[in-house]
Parts: sequence; C-alpha cells; structure tokens
Amino acid sequence: MKKFIKKFTKKIKKEKNKVAVTLILLALIFSIFSIFNSMKSVEETIVDKYEVTEFDIFSLESFNANNVSVMGISVGDRTKKLLEKLGNPDLQTDFSGGVSSWEYSTSLGLDEAGIIISLDNGIIRSITIRTPFNEKLVGETAKIYSKSELYQKFGIPEDTLFMPIKKDSALIIRLLRYEEMGLDFIVRKNKVIGFSLMLNDEED
Repeated sequence: MKKFIKKFTKKIKKEKNKVAVTLILLALIFSIFSIFNSMKSVEETIVDKYEVTEFDIFSLESFNANNVSVMGISVGDRTKKLLEKLGNPDLQTDFSGGVSSWEYSTSLGLDEAGIIISLDNGIIRSITIRTPFNEKLVGETAKIYSKSELYQKFGIPEDTLFMPIKKDSALIIRLLRYEEMGLDFIVRKNKVIGFSLMLNDEED
C-alpha cells in the first residue's frame, strides 16, 4: 500500500510539473503575441494621417505633407472625397487645363477664406491654410510666425518664390518652400499669413 501511495504521489508530481510547464509555455506565447500586437499598433499609429485640427504637426521633428489631413482631406485625394468632407466651396475659380481653386469660408464658420484647395484634373495638389483658420489649429501650428521665427524653427527654405497675391495684383507675397516636407509658407511683409501642404514624392 505504501509503495502504491508513493508511486501515485510521484505520478501526481509529474502531472503537476507538466501542467506548470504548459502554463509557462502559454504565458510565453501570450507575451509574444502581446508584444507583436503592440508593435503593430505603433506601426499603424505612425502611418496614420495627422489631422491638423487635432494634432500639432509643427511640434514634430519632421513630417511629410502627404501624411497630414485637414478636416479629413489630404493632398492626393479626389474631388468626390473633398465634396463628402467639406461640401461645395464658397468660391470656385476654374482655370485652363483642368485646374481649379476652391475656397472655403462661411461654410466653415469663418468670415474670410480659411482653406483654399487647388485641384488638378480632380486631384488635390495643395491645401492652403490661411490665418482665419488658425482658430481651428492647435499648439505651435496655430502660432502666427514672423519670417525670422520661421527660419529659427524650420531652417533656411530650399527655395524662395515671389509672386502677386492675386492675378494682376501689385501686392507681392513670398513663398518659402520646404520641399522635403512638402510645405510652403506664405509671407507678406515679413509675417506668415498662411501655409500650404503640397503633394510631393519626398519621404519622411
């Protein structure tokens, strides 16, 4: 009887060891899956678009205009999505070659044009955000910069262009172009009056 009890006790211990090993293996597998899922989650966060009305894009060390959205629209989107998100523009100006400019003001609750969309054959090539829209921005992105402050923050632009503020206008504006980010700053009298997100092929 003692031998039987001893043998039975050893068997129970072995079974307990097996159970313990199984539980440890399950815990390890669970941990591996958790790590994998968290890595996947981080990756998804990185590739998601930064919505400019919710995220301070100017606080980032670098970004690409292609990965930024404005009220749900981004450069590269088509006219259909633009109409779904923002509706008809308050002012539409059509040019030759399928190019058009859509301005949004009162439809966004603004007294002046806050967003100007440039379309080329039904594709958004640029989204210009003007100072009236700043009330909908956050953090450093909402700040009104001087030209010198802009240089301190983003460095010297890759290119600088001079052009009339409107067609046939005598008022000249300066475009400070940061091509790597796909970003143009519009400067008038050394003060930034807006910026444009430009469709570009540069990577972050």
